[in-house]
Amino acid sequence: MAISPNGARLMIWEIVFAVVTTLMMGLRLWAIRIRRSSIQLHDYFVFIAYLSTCAMEGVCFWAIANGLGAHTDTLTSYEIGVQYQLFISTYVTWTTGTVCCKFSMLALYTSLFPSKQFRYAVWVMYGAVFIYYVFFLSFFMTQCKPISYGWNPVPGGYCKSVMLEEILSIALNMGLDTAIALLPIPLLWKVQMPFRNKLTITIMFAMGLFVVGVMAWRMVITLEPSTQTDFVHGLYLVGLVSFMELWFSMIIVSLPTVAPLFRRYVEPFYKTLTGRSSRNTNPRNLREAQHTIGSEPGQMKRTKSWQLEDGYLELDDADSGSKGHAEAWSGMSQASLVDASENTSHAITK
Repeated sequence: MAISPNGARLMIWEIVFAVVTTLMMGLRLWAIRIRRSSIQLHDYFVFIAYLSTCAMEGVCFWAIANGLGAHTDTLTSYEIGVQYQLFISTYVTWTTGTVCCKFSMLALYTSLFPSKQFRYAVWVMYGAVFIYYVFFLSFFMTQCKPISYGWNPVPGGYCKSVMLEEILSIALNMGLDTAIALLPIPLLWKVQMPFRNKLTITIMFAMGLFVVGVMAWRMVITLEPSTQTDFVHGLYLVGLVSFMELWFSMIIVSLPTVAPLFRRYVEPFYKTLTGRSSRNTNPRNLREAQHTIGSEPGQMKRTKSWQLEDGYLELDDADSGSKGHAEAWSGMSQASLVDASENTSHAITK
């Protein structure tokens, strides 16, 4: 069968975002090189999510070539069997991809906020996401007995409906992403910094709620009766929204880590265009402009200063030579914390 119009549309989406996400992974590696740091745990997780998404895209191309997006009653038994194989493979790749994106964000949180109380909350979320992964991956992989029944029927075999489980999976996924997006917000609002800066950083971390909105759209599509009665035709929208969850998750998780590239290349270019290169030459302003999530901080001459180093605030005591982590939940109110908060948020709000 020729590629259906819906299949062609999905293919275009896949090609465009395959380029975008590949570019984002490249920028992430470039930022690591600029920082002269090693690949961190949150990097590994997002790379696994990227590879899972690539595998899912490859399988989807195969399904598109065999009628994905067309009406079920127009396909041959072989082509319908290919769609069932798509189900099985995407259960593995999609679940692995979305879980690794969550793990990546949680790992990033632990590097940004070393507070013990916050780490406990992060580990609770790690456990919840892991349980979600094991439960639903096991369930979806056993929906047919034998697993090949969808494309190779045998006497006594069957495939059960997973409608209820899909709804539960989407609902729990929305809950997990909402919790992860909002997890650092209370910590941020205990740091002493201007309201505008708090709001800006909060929005940056809360961008994960956009993915939750995409999941809500997927829930609506799943509940549509036509999605169940003509499942191959419905796979177009279900597949598109599932891909969107992965694409946007990888982009949002990667944004904080590519900030050094904006500081080094985008900011100077912007200042050149706007004629601001000769302004704001005050050393304090220049130092503030260098502070951004994931970048290497400039040297400060204060006895005690708050630095943003490799993704987290670190107290550098010049007198004793010791270093300690910022624990905002402890209620610390030093003037240097205020100064550091301004420095940290300055680059984000530029």
